[in-house]
Amino acid sequence: MGRTWRIGEVAARTGLTPRTLRHYDELGLLVPSARSWGDYRLYDEADLLRLLQVQNLKALGLSLAEIADALADPELDAGATLRSHLAHLEDRIAAEQALAGRLRALAESSDRTWDDVLSAIELTQRLAHPDPAVRLRAALQSPASTPELLSALAGEHEPGVRDTLVWALAHRPDAAAAVLERLDDPDPALRAALLRVLGKLGAAEHTGAVTARLADPDPAVVAAAVQALGRLAAPESSPALVALLGTGTVPDDVLDALVAVGPPALDALADAVCSPSADARAAAAEAVGRISATAPGVAARAAGVLAPLLADADATVRLTALVALGDLGAEGRPALRTALADPALAGVAGRLLDRPPT
Repeated sequence: MGRTWRIGEVAARTGLTPRTLRHYDELGLLVPSARSWGDYRLYDEADLLRLLQVQNLKALGLSLAEIADALADPELDAGATLRSHLAHLEDRIAAEQALAGRLRALAESSDRTWDDVLSAIELTQRLAHPDPAVRLRAALQSPASTPELLSALAGEHEPGVRDTLVWALAHRPDAAAAVLERLDDPDPALRAALLRVLGKLGAAEHTGAVTARLADPDPAVVAAAVQALGRLAAPESSPALVALLGTGTVPDDVLDALVAVGPPALDALADAVCSPSADARAAAAEAVGRISATAPGVAARAAGVLAPLLADADATVRLTALVALGDLGAEGRPALRTALADPALAGVAGRLLDRPPT
């Protein structure tokens, strides 16, 4: 197999959220071509090309169901479908251009006070417009205040527009305080969106508030908290993130968040390899291996954590630890040699030992 990318890497490079990519997977629109030893999504080059097709068709206004049909049905008249959507798009552009002309005339008026009033009224209308494309452009170009954007976010249900409002709020210097005040909102979709704002703000002082949301009763909110902690990469979040290993809670995102924390997470992971849960031990082993791959200076310590797992009662844990040790270079080779005595691991251990030491 050629180069592959994990879901977190694809999300970070494309600007899409891991939740969007998982949704595409669930719909069968973009199913990853492979899985890692720990059953985590791996995307190859063909998957990335298909994702590009999906995003291009989505930008033209097709629904996800129409995109799936366009990509799967060779008999579908894709040209007619695209021309229909293009006509609607051109109508919307014409309407927006007319609106831009009116706003330009207002902006050039000598009575700027009333211009401001009219602009505020117009902005409010656009943020509440029934067409999500209009709301999206309003969020991108918005001179709205933070309370106005928060109000729009609270009432928004279109994922693309919601993501853009999150982006707009994350660029407001006064957003953090207002967001923190609403983290207990009864709407889980809003709580999740607000956590994404805090993650994008990237201020470590928000770590405690975000970590507390790992106990949220809504899985989507927990997932948003994990993703935000990955962006914040604060060492103090490590124990809470490690506690999620093996629970089935957004495993890809938890691992990505721990890798983002880096070597400071190794203490908590060293405890996790003694967990009674085999899934937790395997996930901890993978996290240790990935951290050591990005921070070679901790390879010796990582080898000390991973080597005892070669004697684990669970075959998946042993294999995951073995593969992680193989990525440690010279520090992992002594443990690889001991694995040659295990018939279940000997073949993989031999191939790893055959690789040139790094």
